[in-house]
Amino acid sequence: MSTEHEDETVGYRKPPKKSRFKPGQSGNPRGRRKRIENIGLAVLTELSQPITVRENGQEHVLTKRDAIAKTIVAGALAKNVKMIQILMSLVPDQFRIPESSKPAVAAPVSAEDAEMLERFVASRLGSPAVRPTEPPVTDTDQTAPTVEEHND
Repeated sequence: MSTEHEDETVGYRKPPKKSRFKPGQSGNPRGRRKRIENIGLAVLTELSQPITVRENGQEHVLTKRDAIAKTIVAGALAKNVKMIQILMSLVPDQFRIPESSKPAVAAPVSAEDAEMLERFVASRLGSPAVRPTEPPVTDTDQTAPTVEEHND
């Protein structure tokens, strides 16, 4: 009788007899919740799947990612503007102009330097010399003498 009495005791790690798992019954009948899959992970998984591609009459096994890359490059080589834009957006570093080959930015030329260059170019091209213009009057040169030419 003592064994019957021990089976009916309820306490720590001893649930009531009616709520215990029956033989063959799972402790979690609905199972574990399914993982919510990220769309990015799903796309990456799909891109890593192999496919068979026929290229130049021969069949090759490629991943879908490699097949897409080949399609984009082939379209760009066929002068498809959309494919060229896609290719340039995917690998922008390959299409940047290096700093060493960019033209240097010219410094602004002052009026005096521009006049001097015009006279030099005119003298080299054989055209009549450009007349020098009067320099602008500044606050300190208010009494500067003016030069007048007389053609006799």
